[in-house]
Amino acid sequence: MQLSKAEKEFVATARVARLATVDTRGVPHNVPICPLLDRGILFVGTATDAKKVRNIQSNPSVALVFDNYSEAWGRLCGIMIQGRARKLDSRKFRELRKKFYAKYPQYESSSPLTDGDSAILEIVPLRKLSWGLQ
Repeated sequence: MQLSKAEKEFVATARVARLATVDTRGVPHNVPICPLLDRGILFVGTATDAKKVRNIQSNPSVALVFDNYSEAWGRLCGIMIQGRARKLDSRKFRELRKKFYAKYPQYESSSPLTDGDSAILEIVPLRKLSWGLQ
């Protein structure tokens, strides 16, 4: 699945999105995340013991929503991406950690991504639905 140029720019510059996962009982879990788009793949940094990590280990299907709300509904825009997620290995973790720190400089001092305590999730987009993006 390919993102259009407008979709790619919208996702790449987004500072926050929402990630939905489902636990083993089918209960949804939806949280804000700081996304990173790299070569068409999405990445999310988090704590190793976070609920989203546990959910993805048992059910890798996820949905992300990136959106801008406006009271002028003609300017609403966003994209929902459905995909499959997995936790990255330590080599890829260290490589992407640098990219997270470049996009979100506050990450390094306020919520560092450390080996052992942190995880980076890879989300491969499979389907999309966008609105208001040209």
